[in-house]
Amino acid sequence: MQKTLFIILSLVTSVALAQWNTNSSINTPVCIATKSQNNSHAVPDTKGGAIIAWDDNRNSVTGSTDIYAQRIKNNGFGKWTTNGIAVCSNTLTQKSVAIAGSGIDGSAIVAWEDNRAGNNDIYAQKIDSSGNVLWTLDGVAICNKTTSQKNPKLISDNAGGAIIVWEDSVNFYWDVYAQRISSSGALLWATTGVAVCAAPNTQVNPKIDVDDMGGAVITWQDKRNSTDYDIYAQRLNPAGIIQWAANGVVVCNSIGVQNNPRIEPDGSNGALISWIDKRVGTDYDIYAQRISASGTVMWASNGVAVCSAANNQTAQDMKYLGSNGVVIAWKDDRSGKFDIYAQQLNLSGVAQLATNGILLSNPSSIKSINPNTISDGLGGSIVAWQDSTAIGFDIYTQKLNAAGSVQWSTGGVAVSIASDDQVNPTQVTDGNGGAIYAWEDRRNTIDYEIYAHHIYGVGNANAVKEIKSDKLLATIYPNPASPNSIIELTNNTQHSNWEIVVFDVYGKQIKRQVLHADEAYYLNADELSSGIYFYSVELTDKSVTTRGKFIYTR
Repeated sequence: MQKTLFIILSLVTSVALAQWNTNSSINTPVCIATKSQNNSHAVPDTKGGAIIAWDDNRNSVTGSTDIYAQRIKNNGFGKWTTNGIAVCSNTLTQKSVAIAGSGIDGSAIVAWEDNRAGNNDIYAQKIDSSGNVLWTLDGVAICNKTTSQKNPKLISDNAGGAIIVWEDSVNFYWDVYAQRISSSGALLWATTGVAVCAAPNTQVNPKIDVDDMGGAVITWQDKRNSTDYDIYAQRLNPAGIIQWAANGVVVCNSIGVQNNPRIEPDGSNGALISWIDKRVGTDYDIYAQRISASGTVMWASNGVAVCSAANNQTAQDMKYLGSNGVVIAWKDDRSGKFDIYAQQLNLSGVAQLATNGILLSNPSSIKSINPNTISDGLGGSIVAWQDSTAIGFDIYTQKLNAAGSVQWSTGGVAVSIASDDQVNPTQVTDGNGGAIYAWEDRRNTIDYEIYAHHIYGVGNANAVKEIKSDKLLATIYPNPASPNSIIELTNNTQHSNWEIVVFDVYGKQIKRQVLHADEAYYLNADELSSGIYFYSVELTDKSVTTRGKFIYTR
């Protein structure tokens, strides 16, 4: 098949003066409307900013919530209506918001629980980059059975729509169901959803990720043994057809409880799954497993131990780092108080850092909890968490490079140290090695609001000037180009070796390569699917950088 590569070069001539408040005691407000805003989640907007969605109590006199969202640009300005747009403000309660970026045009899809019919159903809405809702007012019913559905999670289907998974009580126990919705808001699978798992007893807490072929892999905790929870998984193709054994394949059914699964793609249409495990019978540890595209576990039976240190390890979060494997961060009680630890596993399940992980948080903190993990877009990771050094919680963060080495200040960098509580951090890559953070904030001492902050790739909130294009120029040609188009530095006056990193809109690293001063980078179209890609170029002495993007279309 003939392929056409259209490339748009978008060099950064200089960093504009940022509108972010660089003071971690002040930060940037996202929503400070009356009453509470909570349960915030963020996705990249594909332009270096973020789209944030949350449950919002501003319209209620009875405690009910609506769904709101805001786009915050890469300079810190809110793009949409002050305090956010109403994604759904129907009567009664909308809650448990989840969000996924479409990955192609800066739009996002939001899903939530909705009790407008008197029981909880699942609804969804799509928002474009300008803040316009694109589907039916107050959302499309993903599942509205007479029984209850709850806890939606979703991913982009890489075609402008989404695949949504939820817990469903249609069989009187909680089961796992899924639905795909198109870019235009049409349901693509069975009207009542596809039964991912309807085994006896309870299946809850589903998590979902893309399989790179338009389908999805789903994992959940499963009590079909009538005794305790195990971990199962299932794969659906783009048509919603079950690909593995009916009701899923075993990921871990060791003795004791296994719960709180997390899932990431493995780059080969399978998945990487982690969970909390009590097989030793005294406390919880962290385990992980890789499952192939055909549904076969690839590591040790019942998983490999990520951390089996003394006392409890819980609340883990995980992110795929491309060829570097996966990073897992968790809350750790080995010291008798909670700290944040992390470990990297390669794609063979071998730990890359110290046994039982490395400490990220400050050991002098009273309590560090609730880690959230993303890729930095350059092969490494960024972890954020709640941290308490006195009264109340603050937000701190740390960056690891591709080798798992700590990059920022020991004990973490302060994202927010405002008064009272800052909790539940969520963050997205800024496309240049840093992150945009959002969280729930009670600095007003009355209720929670949504605030945000930007930390650059060097580990501070102050803008780092990038080299102007007349000092470091990356050129792509032919343009329009063949699959063998090249990127080269045409004025590398320092004659330094240089490194290029190519990554997609989700921050997934596609390619990382170091080149000699006079070498060019040959773009391999076989590594790309249709979509937008970004790249960063840096001299190996780190003195100058630039970045750009290209659009690949089959």
